[in-house]
Amino acid sequence: MNSRGFTLVEWLVAMLLGLFLLAGVFTVFVMSRSSSEDAFDQSELQENGRLAIRLISQDIKWAGFFGAYTGQSTQVGPSLTLSAGSIVPASSDCLDERSVGSLPSNAGPIRGLWVSRVSTTKGLAGFACILAADRVANSDVISIKRLVGRPIPASEGLDKNRFYMATNSQEARVIKGSETRPLFGANNESQIWEYQHYIYYLSQEDGIPVLRKRYLTVNGGSSLIGGAMAEGVEHMILMFGIDDSVIPDGHIDRYLSADQMAAQSWNEGRVLGVRLFLLIRAAKESVRYKNNNTYQLGNLPPIKGNGDGYRRLLLESSIALRNPQIVTRSGT
Repeated sequence: MNSRGFTLVEWLVAMLLGLFLLAGVFTVFVMSRSSSEDAFDQSELQENGRLAIRLISQDIKWAGFFGAYTGQSTQVGPSLTLSAGSIVPASSDCLDERSVGSLPSNAGPIRGLWVSRVSTTKGLAGFACILAADRVANSDVISIKRLVGRPIPASEGLDKNRFYMATNSQEARVIKGSETRPLFGANNESQIWEYQHYIYYLSQEDGIPVLRKRYLTVNGGSSLIGGAMAEGVEHMILMFGIDDSVIPDGHIDRYLSADQMAAQSWNEGRVLGVRLFLLIRAAKESVRYKNNNTYQLGNLPPIKGNGDGYRRLLLESSIALRNPQIVTRSGT
């Protein structure tokens, strides 16, 4: 019985078939890896976006909340007072364009919600506590003043590094946590809450856009929370929902940016809600992706991907204001 090996042609055919198989396997591997990268990037964008939306929305929803103290003046005077120790030095505070800081003032009513937009040259009305190098052009800075948490019973102590507001329907007084709780009325019907001034803004951290937050303390004034609240927040814009009816009917007719607002809309309590726009960007560029999309955030000019490798996600959330009559006008 004769036996022989494979011929050269047979070897070449076998090698060619093997190369085709390897090419197929490699293609499937590359496609699978690309799909996994896409899925990871999308998951990261959605997670960061949801976190940022949740944090900002919760505070905006309760902007201007001052417990039982409603329908009274929020300017320091007979019904709203500060204790002798309720002082935040201007050097450690975050002042608005009126040079009014975090605590209530006799210069004007409390701005429960205030928005100022960073210009294309990184200029900003007020809020010098945010250095120009830390600002993101064409994004909004959101200032929120409100009471947080729950009424603190007399059996619980107060944090010495926080400010508090004692309130009833007729009076309010701001104190430091180390001071004696004020008593209102014959039956001491007041409640005491933590008073806060939150500021949300965008910055850069190692080339990554991030959402940052400042909060009010006794010892440090307007203090920056260490670390980013959410990563990848590239742009943040707020639009205000206005009831434009001749006789207000409680329905939003249109949305305006801070620089488009008229004082009358605020004074008549016509601001019923806000629309929050966030543009979320991936932390790293993808070599296999080119972003040629265009994104529209409020009244900003369209933002283009310009062919870079960053994946982006545009998020929008409508938020009803629970204390619209407390909110005052915005500025740029």
